[in-house]
Amino acid sequence: MTQSLSCPNCGASLEYAGGGRTMKCPYCGTTVEVPEEFWQAAETAQTANKWKKYIIIFLAITVGLPTCMGVLASMLGVFGTLLGIGAGIFGAIIPFILHIFVH
Repeated sequence: MTQSLSCPNCGASLEYAGGGRTMKCPYCGTTVEVPEEFWQAAETAQTANKWKKYIIIFLAITVGLPTCMGVLASMLGVFGTLLGIGAGIFGAIIPFILHIFVH
């Protein structure tokens, strides 16, 4: 979400797309402080996007991996059964580990 503000030095229109509490005017080089509501909204949007990524990764691992391994397990017999059980355990544990890397 892009928001507009004006440079206090030259009056140029500046577009704030997030990513910091200050920005530099491309026309005169003045450092402009971004209003608090602008950068807070950008930080909130970033947090929401991180959670969306986490949920997609969680579903892919907890549903997709055991399903694929279950199909493989049915073709491999006893060894495949153990492989399927291991994939189910791995699929249940790995999202908690990924949570560390997503933040």
